[in-house]
Amino acid sequence: MLVQGAAGTGKTALLGMALRDANEFGLRALTARGSELEGEFAFGGVRQLFEVVVATASPRERDAMLAGAARPAELIVSPEASPARDGPEPGFAALHAIYWLALNLAMNEPVMMLVDDGHWLDPASLRALAYVAGRISDARVAVVVALRPQEPGAPDALLAELREQPGSLVLEIGALTAASVAGIVRERLPAADASLCDACHVASGGNPLLLQELLRTLLSEGEPSVSAVRSAVVPSFAEGVTRRVARVSPAAPALARAMSVLGVGGSLTIAAALAGVDRAEATAIAHRLRRLEVLSTEDPFAFVHPLVGRSVYDQLPLGEREAAHLQAAGLLREAGARAEEVAAHFAVVRPHGSVQAAVTMLQAAREALARAAPEGAIRWLERALEESADEPTRPVLLAELGLAEMAVRDGGAESHLREALALADDPALRARLSSALGEILYRAGQWQEGRDVTTAAFHQLGAGAPALAAEVAALWAATTLYDSRLVDEFDRTRHRFESLAEVESWSGKALTATLAAAAAIRGDRVVEVVPGAERALAGGVLAEQGAGAWASAQALCALVCVDEYDRALAWADELAAHARVCGSVIGSVTSLIVRGWVFDRRGDLVAAEAEAGGAIEVIAQTGMAVFLSSTALAVQDAILERSGLDELAALIESTELDPIFLTAWAGAILLGVRGRLRVARGDRAGAVEDLRKLAGTAAQLRFGPTMFAWRSELALALGPAEHDEARELAGEEAELAQATGLARPYGAALRAAGLLEPGDSGLEMLQQSVSVLGETDARLEHARSLVELGAALRRRNRRAEAREWLAAGMERAYRCGAQRLVARARQELHAAGARPRRITRSGIDALTASELRVARLAAAGATNPDIAQELYVTIKTVEAHLSSAYGKLGLSGQGARARLPSVLSGDADAVSALDVH
Repeated sequence: MLVQGAAGTGKTALLGMALRDANEFGLRALTARGSELEGEFAFGGVRQLFEVVVATASPRERDAMLAGAARPAELIVSPEASPARDGPEPGFAALHAIYWLALNLAMNEPVMMLVDDGHWLDPASLRALAYVAGRISDARVAVVVALRPQEPGAPDALLAELREQPGSLVLEIGALTAASVAGIVRERLPAADASLCDACHVASGGNPLLLQELLRTLLSEGEPSVSAVRSAVVPSFAEGVTRRVARVSPAAPALARAMSVLGVGGSLTIAAALAGVDRAEATAIAHRLRRLEVLSTEDPFAFVHPLVGRSVYDQLPLGEREAAHLQAAGLLREAGARAEEVAAHFAVVRPHGSVQAAVTMLQAAREALARAAPEGAIRWLERALEESADEPTRPVLLAELGLAEMAVRDGGAESHLREALALADDPALRARLSSALGEILYRAGQWQEGRDVTTAAFHQLGAGAPALAAEVAALWAATTLYDSRLVDEFDRTRHRFESLAEVESWSGKALTATLAAAAAIRGDRVVEVVPGAERALAGGVLAEQGAGAWASAQALCALVCVDEYDRALAWADELAAHARVCGSVIGSVTSLIVRGWVFDRRGDLVAAEAEAGGAIEVIAQTGMAVFLSSTALAVQDAILERSGLDELAALIESTELDPIFLTAWAGAILLGVRGRLRVARGDRAGAVEDLRKLAGTAAQLRFGPTMFAWRSELALALGPAEHDEARELAGEEAELAQATGLARPYGAALRAAGLLEPGDSGLEMLQQSVSVLGETDARLEHARSLVELGAALRRRNRRAEAREWLAAGMERAYRCGAQRLVARARQELHAAGARPRRITRSGIDALTASELRVARLAAAGATNPDIAQELYVTIKTVEAHLSSAYGKLGLSGQGARARLPSVLSGDADAVSALDVH
């Protein structure tokens, strides 16, 4: 609910009533209040809501609050948590953690979040409130925000986002009617007649705050009358507050002014020091100010209304105001306040070249970044640059600004990093800048320029700075390996990469992971792949940067490419667990994609589809479209075989690819998947066009058959006029696959070669493919070879033999969830004279991919909240999927969940042999 109204209309009073009712009815009430001074604090409002409840919880309660996906929120809300490099990623991850912190609190008792003066809340907190508000329809959580709808300088777009959440209620607070004013007046002045009440209504405009101030003035300055009301009109509000404060004691005005400078929630001790008042005297003054309704609390203090504090503050001349803020900054710094609190006072003073101000703002920016609020960091750094102080130097501030802008994809990042690089002379800073600028340029497709930046930095560092060289080389290696125009650079520098990979740092591990991926993808040095990947992943999944950043994907890719599926799954699970703890969306998506890839290669297409669905869900929520290419590669067989991924298939087919993107593997692989889709629907001309473009890039990259069988796919798409080329491509792939020593790619390559080879030699290759793949867990590839062998025998009129192989292939395809391969096998069986019965979908086969994934997690012992956190969905969605799954699996009653493991493990073997004769 949003409570909207002008200043003084009673929004705070309504929230106070809500707080009272929350306490009465047993709700856990969390409160926060925005203020002008604190509007730049990173997640300042969120910290107000959760800081005390987390800090005062017992260890056991704290663990429950921060369980699962809520863990990254600790760094945002906990006062003693130290900012770390491994903190939550900005945006989705941080907001998701805050959402789950609220839900975890609501597991034991309903939660009401009450936020006053939302128009002054920091942007990060407003985003978090909007995120929570949009997902609590099925939770015991209420969010109530009071705000002024048209406050100058307020973040209107964020307030609109909050207001537009589904199910939101908006309560507009208007002025009091004449009758309401009369009732309030007569509570204070029982003898007031109609004319006096009417005069109060006109003078206050029906504003409750101004009406109360008017009544205080009338009661303190003589006999109430209509003429007295007219002489105490609204413009005298500030004067009325001043007179009331002055009557307390001679020192009271100075203390009130100090309080107005420090802002809401300030320390009375700091205010006393700022005002030059003895602490004991300040305590007595604060008590009397509260009784006179100037303050609502004494220590920490708060004015009864922002307008009261503002009226005191506005009476300070500009010079005195700035001097007071500078003094306040010094006092807060001495008291050990956070950098953001100190910087807030420096920021309202005109820039004057203060080193202390600029240094504090830089510290505040780093605090904001560490707490996943880069927008706040950007504002602090921009203000620090305006200070034009000697320290921190301009290149340092520009570097920090550019890096913060990178986190939110701000277009200014490139220009700021370029300027910083041009001014910087420190090697470490130059290395950091070169890596960051190179990443921006590569991401934008400016490969040549990106290469020039990183190459120059790499060579400038030389052999004397291996740690810095490794930092630049990590990104450079990962980029050049996958770009056909830069791959020669990778090969020429590979020996140096291998040397730098020995550096004990994240960069060294990232290089190790990239080298392992290179060996796996190219099919050379395969024996080095597993040791290299394990070495890169050991010690916490490259944890020095949130869940390994992009480097974890390199190591896991290496393991999948050499068919080390159990290892890949184990590390993917560890990556997912670490990603949840540190709030890494990249880690979570990488884990989902790798798991989907393993399931896809093993032929468990329903599970692969489920993992792909999870990845797509996160990609859609975060806008990380760059991962669609990886998802398409990982689950390409599920895309080809299952209707559940038809939307992803349509997206792949309709995507217009920039030619510059096709020089890199991420773009070219989309052509590969699209080419396979076009073959499946009979568009051979389109398929050949796509696959030839892919082949050009893949050949330049020297990629073998372990990641994508591009030679075989192109060979099978070519027409009769290009038969010789097709046989040559298939033969080459079979030789390369055999050289790797890996059965899966070799068996698949033999199938392609057998389909293109005429006569008995072709049949022998198909039989050999069936034999080779039968010894692997590549069940779908085995099913394909069985069906192709059966079809080849049927074409040669060996129908009885054909039916045997086709039936085996159809059954295996069914177990894989390969719907389209089952349909093809059925057609071939009909052509071979068989009458296969139609398979009725039941049990696991009847489950959707999402239902199966939820059911498997539940069977593994995960609670509904655990499942919701892992899948980035609501608890209500989990409950709906489980309910549907129970019905399809024939489970009911209280023991349904307990019986899930046995049902799910036994169903796969419950398919009877198919009667096809």
